[in-house]
Amino acid sequence: MSDYIDEDFIEFSGFLEEFTSIDQYMEANFEQQTLAMQVEKIRTETPCQLNVEVDDSGTVKIGSIPPMYYVETSFMPVFHNIKINFELVENK
Repeated sequence: MSDYIDEDFIEFSGFLEEFTSIDQYMEANFEQQTLAMQVEKIRTETPCQLNVEVDDSGTVKIGSIPPMYYVETSFMPVFHNIKINFELVENK
C-alpha cells in the first residue's frame, strides 16, 4: 500500500477486486440434498468513502473503504456510490 493513502483505506483497485470477487457456482448440502446455484447476473451497489492523495511526483493515489460512520457527526464524510453489473459470459 502506498505511503500516501490514509492507513484506514485500501487502494481503490484492491477495493474493487474484493467487491467483485464472487463465486459463479455455489453448492451446499441441506437435509440430505445437494443444492447448487450458478450465478448468471448480479447488480449491486455500495456506498464508499474515497481518499484522494497526490504524491511528490504528481501521481494520484486513490484509496477506498466502506463508510466508516453511519451516525451523524459534526463533520460528515462524503459518500460516493459504486454500482456494478456482473454478467456470466460463456466462451464458445
